[in-house]
Amino acid sequence: MSAIADWREVHASMKQVLSEFIPVVRSWTTEEDNRVLDPFETHYSENYAPGNAAVLLSSAYRNQGRAEDLEACLDMVRRSVELLKDREGVSPFCRVFLFHYSLMSLLLLPEEERERCRMEFAGFYAKYEDDCLQINTNCAALQWGMELFLDALGFREADAVKLESLLSMVEMAQLPSHFINDELTHERISLDGMPIAYHLFIVFILAGTLIAIERWKPVHAQFKARAESVIARGIDWMLPAMASDGTLAMTERSSHQMFTWGALIVLLSLTNLKNEPIFKKTWEYWLKFRKEDGSYSCTPNYLPHGLRVGFETYTHVNMYNNLGMTGIALAELWLARGGKIFTPEMDGYRIHEESRVLDFHSGFAFIKRPGQSFASTLRMHSWKYTPAMQGFHYRLDGYSLPLAEPRLPAYEARDQRFFADGVWEGVLLVDENGGYCFPDTVENVEAEVNETGISMHWQTEALDCRKEIVMLDRGFSWRYRLHLKRTINSLQQRLPLLIHDGREGLRVREISRQQLVLSWAGQTYRLECGRASGIEIGLERSLLSASGVAASGIINIPIPSAIGTVIEWETRLIAD
Repeated sequence: MSAIADWREVHASMKQVLSEFIPVVRSWTTEEDNRVLDPFETHYSENYAPGNAAVLLSSAYRNQGRAEDLEACLDMVRRSVELLKDREGVSPFCRVFLFHYSLMSLLLLPEEERERCRMEFAGFYAKYEDDCLQINTNCAALQWGMELFLDALGFREADAVKLESLLSMVEMAQLPSHFINDELTHERISLDGMPIAYHLFIVFILAGTLIAIERWKPVHAQFKARAESVIARGIDWMLPAMASDGTLAMTERSSHQMFTWGALIVLLSLTNLKNEPIFKKTWEYWLKFRKEDGSYSCTPNYLPHGLRVGFETYTHVNMYNNLGMTGIALAELWLARGGKIFTPEMDGYRIHEESRVLDFHSGFAFIKRPGQSFASTLRMHSWKYTPAMQGFHYRLDGYSLPLAEPRLPAYEARDQRFFADGVWEGVLLVDENGGYCFPDTVENVEAEVNETGISMHWQTEALDCRKEIVMLDRGFSWRYRLHLKRTINSLQQRLPLLIHDGREGLRVREISRQQLVLSWAGQTYRLECGRASGIEIGLERSLLSASGVAASGIINIPIPSAIGTVIEWETRLIAD
């Protein structure tokens, strides 16, 4: 099959998936008042789901021409209007989503139908006063699109001053490495959140705005060109983070939530990469997480929605399914128009089999060689989801590794309980006074990349720590060298292990105090450390990881007898 036929095959599959999802949207919609309720939650159950539902129904009508889809789309816009009017009951940030996506749904309708509903909606939207501060960068991107949508629909002219201010905020948030930091406040204060998922989302919002508006006024040409530049650079940043299985390495807030799949599909569809195998792999990745009721897992595992495995507190099934599918609807529309390259810069993108990227601006590193990849944090960011020097998104072609995506929610911990609840990889020391020490530095560690991985160095008053993450032929190893400057009572290395993803379960067999055999997904692995006094699987189970139910692999290292001792060890996970 030719490369061009590959993306056309994906496009046909997109249309089918979107069509099959419409009954799910209808099943969540109440007949009496058209609320789109989450069947698993009571808190903030509806949220902004109607806005995205309107986009999906608009897409369905455009593709299939069914009158019931058009009426359902308009019902969702009407419901969005009701929620936009409820300024006391609906938060300003939620109303930004409702406004943006309900307008997008009207813009995606065929021109005749769009003109027909002007009388009903134009007056309200033209007079609506947005009272949401730009609490983060993605909010500014959404509001930028709102202004342009109003203009494109002919409801009112866009405010050029507002367009300039909002787009400038997004440009300000884009670091020299091209990563976009979502934690830029309305006061233009940059905080160190650095969530990869929201870098992706911001680029997606800008791209969605440009896709939705087919005809641009000359007066807005400069804004379009600047947004295209932000998008091109944003995609350029994400390419080293892409693994060969079509996934993107992520950590920090909202990692691996379903909306990131839709965003990634859109961005790849804008580039020459839609002609590469990676596009089909990315498309097919989330399809396997389809539930019996037609919805999809909000995080990449097979566990029930109600367990909220890997969810953020604000994750809802209706919201994130609809938002993820909005990305698919926009990608489908772009491909239906011929799938041309979005801008000339996007014609030369490549997913390199071998690359080594250290981005000290965002605090992430991405290391790949043929058939193998991983990423690492270079510092602990302000929300403290993972410590510094934390490896994540380990990939080994041909193997399903029993390693969970890490998450250590220290930012909200009031005591040391987060060490038991969290799943992460790193050293944990307890000193003679009962104090804990782990790589919690918010400054970048020293780091160097090499042919097989990364070497990092961190030091405090208590210790000097050197760590290497190494790609082996059939696995990975973590090598430590600690120079202790303080008496300690215990020393452990933690490793995040995936216990159950809803289909596969981990089985463990102890071979010796230094070696466990792990059975996972039809494959066996050896977890071994020659320096350990014992290796065990912690009794705590965590639902924090997007990978599934997880637990800590605990490698106990013998305690040295004297201050100044240097301790070295290597822990290896090898496929048999």
